[in-house]
Amino acid sequence: MLVCCHKSDYFRCGDGFFPIQVGKAISKCDLGITGDNSEENISSKNPNYCELTAHYWLWRNKKYGKFVGLSHYRRYFDFNLNLPFWKSYKSISVSQANKTPPTLPKNISEILQKYDIVLAKPNLYPYSLKHDYCYCHIIEDYEILKAVVKNLTPEYFDSFIKIMEHNNKLSHYNMFLTNNKIFEDYSEWLFKILFEVEKKCKISEYPSQARIFGYMSERLLNVYVHKHNLRVKYVPIVKIEDKQIKQGHLFLRNLKTRIIANINSI
Repeated sequence: MLVCCHKSDYFRCGDGFFPIQVGKAISKCDLGITGDNSEENISSKNPNYCELTAHYWLWRNKKYGKFVGLSHYRRYFDFNLNLPFWKSYKSISVSQANKTPPTLPKNISEILQKYDIVLAKPNLYPYSLKHDYCYCHIIEDYEILKAVVKNLTPEYFDSFIKIMEHNNKLSHYNMFLTNNKIFEDYSEWLFKILFEVEKKCKISEYPSQARIFGYMSERLLNVYVHKHNLRVKYVPIVKIEDKQIKQGHLFLRNLKTRIIANINSI
């Protein structure tokens, strides 16, 4: 399980976790762990590709075994969490994580015999994923992505429309756990799409919008899963924060959003 890191912070290592420094080629710090800038890599594109620079490094240099996954330095799958329907994650403190660090299940082989892939428990929106993307990001980028999928991999276009324009559920973070065959096939398709989009779009000068290919790939992972009718195990995420997050009005706001989203999905 890759653990993508870009700064000195909490991250899990050992027991199946493999921390990697993303954007190492352009970073001013050295975290003392493997970087994504060796062998074949796109490390210098990290501001635009985010955690995908580690994904690409892993894929192109065959640094994986029978099963492969991706997580973040402060986001991990928690197979033991049982959350209400309106919550897809739980926040814990760094001290809690140090006492009880995230773990991988011992029965991964059994899980990936029953399921094809593990994804983050999806967020539900009161509108389509297209609406969400175009509201939060750049409309023109969405239209470029849509055209590239249609022209370059037309067999995926129906799934793209279904997921992006007629669906309100999204598994975030580019996090997954799957077998190496699916990982290889998905990676081949994903980067073919993104590299073509990169040729056609103008990357924003604003750092948050410059993360364009990380945002797109979150959606494309869901498109790929739909196209191949993969058996998915959805698992909540544990987020590690500096301090425990008090839910308060955020709880009520999220609850309202979930209720609306569920009504619209009926």
